[in-house]
Amino acid sequence: MLVTTVALVATAAMLPAVGAAPRRRPLYVLRYRAASEHWVERLRGQASRVAARSVSAKPMAEGFSVVGHADLGGADVNGDVWVHDDHAYVGTWADPCDGLGVKVIDVSDPSHPALVGRVAAIPGTSAEDVVVRTVSTPWFTGDLLATGIQRCDYTSSELDDDTFGVDLWDVTDPSDPVHLAHLGLTTGGGGVHELDLIDRGRRAYVIATTPWSEWFDPSGAGDVRIVDVSDPVRPVEVADWGAGEQGLSPGPFSGMGSFAATFAHSARFAEDGRLAYVSYWDLGVVTLDLTDVAHPTEVVRTVYPARADGDAHSVVPYSAGGRELLLQNDEDWDPRSPPRIRIRGHPTAFGAESRSAPALYLAPNHRVAARVVRPRSEGCSVEDYGARDVVGAIAVVRTYLTLFDDPPLPAPSCGQRRQDRIAERLGAVAVVHDVISRTMSPQEWRGTDVEVPVVFVHHDTARAMVEVGRVRLIAPRPSWGFLRVFDAATGVQVSRYDDLPHVHRLGTGCLSLSGSTGCFSIHNTEVNGDRAYSSWYTNGVVALDLTPLAGTPPSPPLLVGRFVPQGAPSPTPLFPDGIPLVWGVFVRPSDGLVFASDMLSGLWILRPESPAAP
Repeated sequence: MLVTTVALVATAAMLPAVGAAPRRRPLYVLRYRAASEHWVERLRGQASRVAARSVSAKPMAEGFSVVGHADLGGADVNGDVWVHDDHAYVGTWADPCDGLGVKVIDVSDPSHPALVGRVAAIPGTSAEDVVVRTVSTPWFTGDLLATGIQRCDYTSSELDDDTFGVDLWDVTDPSDPVHLAHLGLTTGGGGVHELDLIDRGRRAYVIATTPWSEWFDPSGAGDVRIVDVSDPVRPVEVADWGAGEQGLSPGPFSGMGSFAATFAHSARFAEDGRLAYVSYWDLGVVTLDLTDVAHPTEVVRTVYPARADGDAHSVVPYSAGGRELLLQNDEDWDPRSPPRIRIRGHPTAFGAESRSAPALYLAPNHRVAARVVRPRSEGCSVEDYGARDVVGAIAVVRTYLTLFDDPPLPAPSCGQRRQDRIAERLGAVAVVHDVISRTMSPQEWRGTDVEVPVVFVHHDTARAMVEVGRVRLIAPRPSWGFLRVFDAATGVQVSRYDDLPHVHRLGTGCLSLSGSTGCFSIHNTEVNGDRAYSSWYTNGVVALDLTPLAGTPPSPPLLVGRFVPQGAPSPTPLFPDGIPLVWGVFVRPSDGLVFASDMLSGLWILRPESPAAP
């Protein structure tokens, strides 16, 4: 996904600007379209605001040998990869929105993989995630493929509102796949981002994530959907679950870091299908008990430290030292870490940086310390500051963010960009936005064009700044997304792995038309024995030795191998040519081969060698 993907974030990023509806009311396609256009333009403009200090990863193969490669035609951007027996299945991303569905690749000879067909090719949609499992129920026996269908074309009025959901195919004979059914789960937009499939004996189920449907879809159904596919010709939704309904979130954009949000991003069944692990972005990973599949219940969830950036993208379970662990992938495409807010006499607080202003980390000693100036109103004009001396000060301005109108907040007198410009014109060395909202966490919403750092904080933090009259804004070490390790029973973090090139260096961001050097966030992880294989975008495929996790306390995993593919031409203006972007990773149980999907260069088949092999 991007940020988590342009298509996903675009689902709601512009809603306040167009007058968002209260929860449970219908969303109009026009809003999705406005969101998409706004978010893409915003991401394109970010790169020029950060000094490019990283360099793109060079092709390499340490601990791996390349068995085979297929460029898959290069016509679209590749999504996730799944392998079942002698065939691989690779999804497609949302840009270009070509509706090409899931690619089917014959890998019976892994040294010569061959693209042999496509399934789920639906105009105006993407199919990023795909799962294939052998299923045996009273109604179906064979190899069942499930893929998530999302809307990516917001300009067409011809798309059926029920198009976006789960598509099911019989791929028992991959050379002649048979379409079984389509089940729409959202209306007008959105769709299924990720999913998993399990055979529980007489019953088979799909668990799917429909990000933000709880808040924005007319049905109001939760972000987690469970579908009975025992008879895949007649799939039936049997349950849904949402964090808002459970009282875990006041709104879809509540969370931490520069992209504060609460939504179900991905879901994975435990081996027996009685538990599911749902990566719920800033809420962490929520473990659900599915013993009664019609009534999912929360067991535990992983908990971030206050200084974290959130972004729980996906997870894989692992057993070590007599306990169950969760290897959690935090997909963070913005390397700026939440700034520390130091106010005399108050506990350290944390904020969120503007992604379109100069990075606070580039300031001398990575900090700005100054007296505080508060304008009379919102700082929308020079007159708001009166006779206050703003030169060399940190301007603290009130910023109203409202997503739902129950109860209403005052309408903003101007936008963030004007507030920032006025403060900078008067000589402020930084701008702090006092975010006043009942449903949204502090974060940038519109973008800016000033040359001073811009930070967003909670109202209580801003009030303390004003009372004390002085504040220090401190930028921690930058960090892209990395691997966190949690105790599955308690949700407590016990270890991490982030010791890779560029993970702790500022960069231009992942979506950049002006000199992006790559994206250095983790994405997905799979386990084979005591080895983990992670797709890490421009850092390639990363092999980790997990045996240190068996210690007391667990030690960080060790790097034992890395493969970085050659770059390739990009079919979308969102990515420059020639940058490795490894999205998916899959380990084939029969021979231990690692299959990796690169967004631009296609499918890579790798053989782990010592010490990267289990």
